[in-house]
Amino acid sequence: MKLIFLHGLGQSAESWKEVRNLLIDYPSEAIELFPFGINSYQNAKGRVYQYLAQETEPFVLVGLSLGAALALELSSYDLPNLRALVLSGCPLKLSGNILFYLQLLIFKLLPQRVFEKQGADKTFLIGISKELKTLDLTDIAGTCSYPTLLICGGKDKPNLSSMRSLHKLISESQFQIIPDGPHILNRAKPKEFAEITRSFLELLK
Repeated sequence: MKLIFLHGLGQSAESWKEVRNLLIDYPSEAIELFPFGINSYQNAKGRVYQYLAQETEPFVLVGLSLGAALALELSSYDLPNLRALVLSGCPLKLSGNILFYLQLLIFKLLPQRVFEKQGADKTFLIGISKELKTLDLTDIAGTCSYPTLLICGGKDKPNLSSMRSLHKLISESQFQIIPDGPHILNRAKPKEFAEITRSFLELLK
């Protein structure tokens, strides 16, 4: 079973390096969601879908944050070789989400140099965030029939409620919390993330 990793906003394909190394016995690749010339969520989604639609091996989509939302959304598309999902820190509904709107406001107020220190682009992050303001995955989650592993950090308070809701909505799901984990589990808790994912993958065999 092949693993295909989708990173979060502000991350890159490289963000999955440690997790992939810990799951080295599974063939895998991490897709760069926003290579040069791709500067919107919709364009990224279309590009990734076209790529996955041509995949000839059975695969599991593993996504974190934005990547998790993208993985769940793509599960409603025609992907013959998709077998399961692993979703970490996945937002369920950003439309009307006060915390998300507050984050967007903070992005707008922060000076460019703050973003540059983290290797990020302020205009790009604000543009993607604005595009996601209407995101609502409730209906897609309610009809998702793929075996799904939901992982969330215990310190990721904004997403814990979303993940619990996803667990109720996705019929074939299991939910694991990494007690002292933050939002960016692929960077902060790669070993724990990989161990939980491995246990889930063993059940798919």
